[in-house]
Amino acid sequence: MRLWFVPILAFAIGCRPESSFPPPPPMQRLPLFGTLTVTPDQAAGHTQRFSVRLDKAPGKPEPTYVGLLINARDTGADACYLFANVETGHPRLVNDNGSGAQEINGPGQVANHQCQLKAAGSVIERYDSTIKAHFDLEFKSSFVGPKKLYVIAENLSGKSTGIQLAGDFLVQ
Repeated sequence: MRLWFVPILAFAIGCRPESSFPPPPPMQRLPLFGTLTVTPDQAAGHTQRFSVRLDKAPGKPEPTYVGLLINARDTGADACYLFANVETGHPRLVNDNGSGAQEINGPGQVANHQCQLKAAGSVIERYDSTIKAHFDLEFKSSFVGPKKLYVIAENLSGKSTGIQLAGDFLVQ
């Protein structure tokens, strides 16, 4: 049996050391729709106009909705959770329980227990490869404290970027 292992050992010794192989390229997560960001991504206040920007990736589909979640945790319940229909331009505010939403179709505002979404400054802008959803907000006094800003994009078939951390906001 000893002779059986000698050729295998000799073969293994003749190989290049593992450290001489180049490392594999890093895994890259390709964007579903493109790159999502929010402005401002670090701020504080009682009112704020947020802009969620999607820079569309070439050859990728366009989402139906672009959204912003403002909460201490990544859940839509008891949050200021907003999204805009990219096609109609109508912004929506998700209800307190995290499901269902109130849409703004004209002048005015909608509110939940965390924030109030004002129609006047809440619009969608479209450029060649960029979509911007603007949300004009006023926060309720019961929602004060440090919050995280999350962005999301989704289409009607349910394909989603998932909730992505994009910044911090101190509700005052």
